[in-house]
Amino acid sequence: MAKIGVDFGTTHTSAAYYNSKQSKLHFIDLDTVNSDPKLLRSMLYITREQETLLGREAVETYLREDTGRIARYEEKMVGTIENTVAQTQRGPTDPGGPIHIIYDVIIEEDVSANGRLIQSIKTGLRDPEYTGTNIFDRFYTLPELISLILLQVRQQAEKELGEKVTTVTLGRPVDFSPDPAVDKMAQEKLHQAAELAGFKEISFEKEPIAAALFYTHTLTEPETVFVFDFGGGTLDMTIMEVEPNQPPKILATQGVLVGGDDLDSALMQAKVAHAFGTTSTIDRDGAPFPLEVTNLLNRWQTIPSLSRAENLSLIRRARQYGNNPVAFHALEVLAKQNYGFSLFQHIEQAKRQLSSETDTRIVMNPEEAINLDIPITRREFQAGIVTQVAQVQKGLTHVLRKAEMSPETISTIVTTGGSSLIPIFQMILQRKFPNARLVQSDTFGSVTAGLALRASGAQIDNKS
Repeated sequence: MAKIGVDFGTTHTSAAYYNSKQSKLHFIDLDTVNSDPKLLRSMLYITREQETLLGREAVETYLREDTGRIARYEEKMVGTIENTVAQTQRGPTDPGGPIHIIYDVIIEEDVSANGRLIQSIKTGLRDPEYTGTNIFDRFYTLPELISLILLQVRQQAEKELGEKVTTVTLGRPVDFSPDPAVDKMAQEKLHQAAELAGFKEISFEKEPIAAALFYTHTLTEPETVFVFDFGGGTLDMTIMEVEPNQPPKILATQGVLVGGDDLDSALMQAKVAHAFGTTSTIDRDGAPFPLEVTNLLNRWQTIPSLSRAENLSLIRRARQYGNNPVAFHALEVLAKQNYGFSLFQHIEQAKRQLSSETDTRIVMNPEEAINLDIPITRREFQAGIVTQVAQVQKGLTHVLRKAEMSPETISTIVTTGGSSLIPIFQMILQRKFPNARLVQSDTFGSVTAGLALRASGAQIDNKS
């Protein structure tokens, strides 16, 4: 029976298996329409008819069907709630006993939407309060949403291997949450998702340890290795000692709840949000743009909320009485016509370009009201992510303290994950570990490869 390793990531999902007869790793094609078919973007688009599209097809369908349309919200009753509360005081004519309160639950639904795009599903595992979401009259639990991606993985693996695939080793971050109870619950939900997708034998491995296993399985000399796995949702760090033909000895692990999505949000705040009036005044008295409304611009998923009645009314008043009507008009169009996802695609593209170039531009002009051409330098980007940089530096200090090691004892730094390519983080690593050589492992494949090795039976001495 085939055994596969799966890296279900915040941004991408990939899968691989290890052929012991050939002593070779094989990556599985998960998205045949993607430029790299081995990478499946961890995105779902669910239509009103409950048809599910994944990966690149999900993105392209959303951009075609739901970007540029007018968002139209209507109130909709989704049920009733009954509460029973104790009666603390009673008038002469009031009945005795507890009070029963029944009230309707009303939500606002975008009735013009053709489908719903769901991104960064993995981050939902961090939130113990998030159980799932209603999508066009059907409630999907979080495990059900994740299972739709894992089902695609299993089916593509069976298609490629020509046999049933029911055994999987799944990657997981060092910490879904600093709270052990929440962390345990998150892994249980991921396990449930794998079961719903048809897997029978399910195991887990920490993602940086998997990346380390991939790097070390061909080593010929002993090394002290630091793994820096910086993906879309989390940063995971591992320090370990390795010897040829021996399982790695894990000395310490550290998770930092910062990822590429947070860097996109920081770039939005630092360089783009002002173009939509967030630094402008909203009335003749000079009142500033409300912070709670500004915060809705930090994630593309919350931008459509700006088109709800109370927010739209504020934006329109600001357009009439504020000091920047052009920016407020752009904000109204951004919200009403659902350009938030497209905007963040441009922001992410600029972030990636700044890893290889010292300056770039964020250009977006879908129509007259939105006409962005914002220059940005690498230095400005770095200034905009100082909070996230500080979190990373704090994590480095903590993992070294856990391992009871000095930075000078690290001989090799292995980096993986898309955000590890950002120059400021590479510079921090080189300065922190002056005696170490920097090895850029397969950006999107090293964790998956390590998971495939783990699934095949590779052992790890984990002391952390």
